[in-house]
Amino acid sequence: MYSPFIALVLALFSPLTIHTAIILWGILQAGCVFLYLLLFRWLVPAGLRFQLLFVFIGMTSFPLWHNLSWGQVGIITTVSILGMLALYERSRRLSAAALVGFAASFKFFPLIFLAPFAFRRDYRFLLLAALSCVAFLVVIPGVLMGPGDSITFYRGLLDSYRDSSWVVSNYNSQHFPHVLLRLSGALGFAPHPYLPLFSIISFSLAVFNLILVYLVQRACLPHTNLWSVHLIFLSIPFFLKTSWPVDLVYISFAQAFLAWQLMYRAPPRPDSRRKQLPRGVIFALLVISIGLSNIVTFNLISNHRTYGFMGLIFWADLLCLFASYILLLPLVLPPSKT
Repeated sequence: MYSPFIALVLALFSPLTIHTAIILWGILQAGCVFLYLLLFRWLVPAGLRFQLLFVFIGMTSFPLWHNLSWGQVGIITTVSILGMLALYERSRRLSAAALVGFAASFKFFPLIFLAPFAFRRDYRFLLLAALSCVAFLVVIPGVLMGPGDSITFYRGLLDSYRDSSWVVSNYNSQHFPHVLLRLSGALGFAPHPYLPLFSIISFSLAVFNLILVYLVQRACLPHTNLWSVHLIFLSIPFFLKTSWPVDLVYISFAQAFLAWQLMYRAPPRPDSRRKQLPRGVIFALLVISIGLSNIVTFNLISNHRTYGFMGLIFWADLLCLFASYILLLPLVLPPSKT
């Protein structure tokens, strides 16, 4: 399921005993969790109390523990994208571009995080990111494996993606159409004929979010790039066919970031469409989102199949998206004419 570059990286573990390999992989996972917590401090200028609040939300988030339980790579790709943003904000474009290629070598969907830089016409960074992807996905495998074996690997990868219809009925998928299919079937409906409709709605929402990213970039809001990356992270369940909980580790970051925006951000423009934000509504959305994605809720349900089947991580993501709309739309839409 991963690129030949990641196959080469994982092959480094093969000479080790299983015990040693697990220990080293666990150390890598723990390091990524530490970086995840540290990146919030680098990207969000919140005080110590709020930083500690994020640590609590993050360390009790189900997607993070699900990632650790399975030893998955969701935390690695999430940290890579957030690290890319942190380096970009510090004008270290070459290092930021390298992280884009590294993240894309695990799963190809991180390439969509280049959209904000395309909207802001940062062609230099896009070129560096493209060269980074070529290096990780083509040059390094071609040199170490040989061109022929690399092509064969990619053919096998393409066949694997083609034979992925099993994802539709997998209880762990938090992809919007799959969640609707499962819940509709549980209510006694025959939902499979509606899968194309659900998919159209899902991808339409993802496109809407990209349009919102464009509007955010055009409006030059405070933390413009973080807002843009934030919206793309929350769009994952709408465009990624699998959308496992490990791909949604960012949810805890989103919850804390939105809470910080709600409590400390600057008031909207005087000429904005909405004079006063319904802060109580946003607060309720965030509390429910945190509750749905919290490890306590998972343990109360005490059945991982039931928890995944209901799509609680997807609903937590959707509530964060609604809260983002309420906060952002008054700032990026043109002022109302009175």
